[in-house]
Amino acid sequence: MTNTSFAAREWCSKDQQEEARLFSQKEQFKQACWNGLMPEMLPECFDPAKSLQLWEMNEADSFIELEYGEFLAKKEKKYSVNPYLFLPEQDYN
Repeated sequence: MTNTSFAAREWCSKDQQEEARLFSQKEQFKQACWNGLMPEMLPECFDPAKSLQLWEMNEADSFIELEYGEFLAKKEKKYSVNPYLFLPEQDYN
């Protein structure tokens, strides 16, 4: 969720570039994700025994979806937490 205090934190990049401060908080958060800081930010969500790669980042109005995996796999829309993917798959009867 991008409109939270967690996403609004100041994330220090691994290369410590001064130009990074010119970007918005959302852009800095996205850059931190691409730089591999997510396992450090949320260690409880990552198994240290597995080497997961960030394959895709999809941005919506109020959240950023991160697709991690050992290999690139086809998405099962009905099992996603992204409402733009699973809601059209719902059976409303």
